[in-house]
Amino acid sequence: PPRAAAALESWDDRAAIGEVHGLMGDTLRNPLVMCDDDGFAYQEIADHHGVGLSAVKMRIKRGREEFRRLYLDLTGREA
Repeated sequence: PPRAAAALESWDDRAAIGEVHGLMGDTLRNPLVMCDDDGFAYQEIADHHGVGLSAVKMRIKRGREEFRRLYLDLTGREA
């Protein structure tokens, strides 16, 4: 049934996301997760990690790029 297929696809997506997060280094993964999953503001992330605001912005940008690349490599579909 369509609902079962959608649930299975959702499960596969979550598994792929978890695998991609596991492949990423902490320096890029942590700020990305704090921003996109946990909803922290850039300044809060900077304060938490003891780095400047521009460093956090760059880490999140690079983290998103790396996530997309790894996700595409793993699944063959765009994130």
